[in-house]
Amino acid sequence: MSSEQKSESDQRQFWQMVLETFKSSGLSVRQFCKQEGLSEPSFYSWRKRLTIADEPEADEEEACQSESFIQVSIPKDNPIALELILNSGNTLRISSGADSTTLNNVISVLQQVGLC
Repeated sequence: MSSEQKSESDQRQFWQMVLETFKSSGLSVRQFCKQEGLSEPSFYSWRKRLTIADEPEADEEEACQSESFIQVSIPKDNPIALELILNSGNTLRISSGADSTTLNNVISVLQQVGLC
């Protein structure tokens, strides 16, 4: 095993231990990193890497939904209107009378502010 691979393995093991300690700390990421003398960007990077490695069943569809798609449902009481559940958890209801230009403008603005 090369020293580079060993280093990666050591780092992985270290960050797994850090993440386990963080989970039981009750602190925010910022507080925890400050207390432990860790870099917040490194913490987030390793948490993401290890979470993805630990969850191989997380498929592309889930990744796409969380990053660029919003959930759309049709209310039962009015099958023509749209109800959009935004990434923020807010609900946007659009009446059946909305035209495609209005819908495009709404979605464009939501994308610009990062809500979908």
